[in-house]
Amino acid sequence: MKRLLSMIALASVLIVLSGFIALMPTADGAARPVARLQAAMTRAADTQPRFTPKAPDGVDEFVAVPELKPVQFAFDKANVRAADARALDADAAWLKHHPEYAILIAGHADPRGSDRYNLALGERRARALRDELVARGVRDDRIALVSYGEGLPACRAQIEPCWATNRSAVILVRRDSPQRP
Repeated sequence: MKRLLSMIALASVLIVLSGFIALMPTADGAARPVARLQAAMTRAADTQPRFTPKAPDGVDEFVAVPELKPVQFAFDKANVRAADARALDADAAWLKHHPEYAILIAGHADPRGSDRYNLALGERRARALRDELVARGVRDDRIALVSYGEGLPACRAQIEPCWATNRSAVILVRRDSPQRP
């Protein structure tokens, strides 16, 4: 009798617990049991944006200087074009000659594409420019990145020449550095 009651109690516990178990598909298509809370959290994480831009503190402390030229990008691309090599060499030389300046690289995109996609594209463009400057001898620890996506357009007209202007990465320097440009 005790054994029967134990088995009934165990079956009851298993039935109650089964309400908290869900089947979650794995990469190979099989299903594995997971807690419902864990399954819900996994689904929520999968629907959240992968990139959340965080501007460095005091981003308004950075300014453009005429000696540093922006780099333009092709539509939906984040690789620096070979045609920009001479301008990048000049930018890197100026930055190496002025090591006291903190650097902010701001990536931009044109308005075609979703906000989330354009923010990620702006970040890839800023990283590409940073990588090119570092390859030319600029110290990586001086450089911060920010992506504005389509948020701060240089040109607001809805035409291709204007969009081409907005597809850029811009080098800014900290305004309060000991020596002004």
